Amino acid sequence: MNKQLSRRDFLRIAATTAAASSIGALGVQPVAAQADAGAFSLAMVDWSDPVQTAFEETIIPRFLEENPGASVSINWTNWGRYNEEMTTAFASGVTPDVFQGGAVWAPQMARRNWAVPLNDFINADAEWDWADFPAGLQADVTIRGDIVAVPYRQDLRTLWYNRDMLAEAGIDAAPTTWDEFLAAAQATAVKGDMGFDVEGYHLSDASGNWQRDWQPFLMWVEMAGGQFLSDDLETCALDSEEALNALEWLVALVHEHEVTSYPGLDSQGDLNVMAAGNAAMQLSNADMERVINLYAPDQADAIYPTLPLTGAVQATHSWVNKFFVSSQTSDAAASWGFLRFLTRQDMLEVYSASNNNTPPRLSLLEADYMSEKHKVVLESAVYARTYPQHHNLIALFRPIAAELEVALSGMKSPADALADATAAINEIMADD
Repeated sequence: MNKQLSRRDFLRIAATTAAASSIGALGVQPVAAQADAGAFSLAMVDWSDPVQTAFEETIIPRFLEENPGASVSINWTNWGRYNEEMTTAFASGVTPDVFQGGAVWAPQMARRNWAVPLNDFINADAEWDWADFPAGLQADVTIRGDIVAVPYRQDLRTLWYNRDMLAEAGIDAAPTTWDEFLAAAQATAVKGDMGFDVEGYHLSDASGNWQRDWQPFLMWVEMAGGQFLSDDLETCALDSEEALNALEWLVALVHEHEVTSYPGLDSQGDLNVMAAGNAAMQLSNADMERVINLYAPDQADAIYPTLPLTGAVQATHSWVNKFFVSSQTSDAAASWGFLRFLTRQDMLEVYSASNNNTPPRLSLLEADYMSEKHKVVLESAVYARTYPQHHNLIALFRPIAAELEVALSGMKSPADALADATAAINEIMADD
């Protein structure tokens, strides 16, 4: 059985791994103290309307107030065109001073020399407090010893469950192990003439993107004690017994136990499958709460997160988004000052609260916007893995994503699917 951590336990464990600091407001350190305040440019790709409002009405005005004479221009872009935009910007020598990047970006930026190493700035700035970021997040942005970025949010996923559905099935507590999970999924699944009315477990949306199966599969692999790549980043590790156990488990959930459909049920507009009442459990992030509060408030008292399940180990995954300082910025010290401000505790609280993001700072566990549900999600951070630091991860993901589709559809055995994916990934790595 998993032990439910208290807030005190969580902070103690986090302190052991990352020397977490005490909660308190950070002092103001104007950019002008490091270099002349001037014009700063920022590329924002990970945003929503509330995030834009927070930046335009609170964060940037506060920066300008603290740094008289400074100015900030923001390019509000999207993921669909962002890679091309950034590639063009670096090729032309006209980049933003500070820019956002996704979960796979740190090793790419380091390999291309597109990001300023931040070690000297961070080491000289005890007040800003790098130790407030968990060790796993620090490691995610540290490439061969260079800190190339600072996290601003984590897409931290854990198990969400509908406790009313479980209670109606005679289950009075959230599952903690794979066996308990299976029992709950079997007890809550409801099949009708046209398929599932309620999935005991929702794996992925039928209309999801090409990573719809890969991302949850990776979480099950990590719970099984496996990993995607070898520790030396030279070969794919999906030909392991642990990865096979994970895929056989998922295939059995679809075809033997019949607790989930494949392809899965789809969201209904803004309502995801759980919020619509069509699934009893799902691996998801804190956005589940935002969706429920906005579009299905009648479900708010029913749907809750719990700590990650235990397979061979208790584990989950965190997708870490981060800010970089461009290697082409005209003043790295001043741009660090701007990034420092954006990732200061008080500003990260404003940013995170605007979109109910899970914050990267441990001290924000008790932030005003953090609900009891969101605190459980953040407490899962001590069990989270992040991506291996390979510079070509997107290309490496595609073979396994394709093989998962055929295996989950029942058209190829899990062993053959993993063997074929491993061979294809190893070929990409050998040619890279």
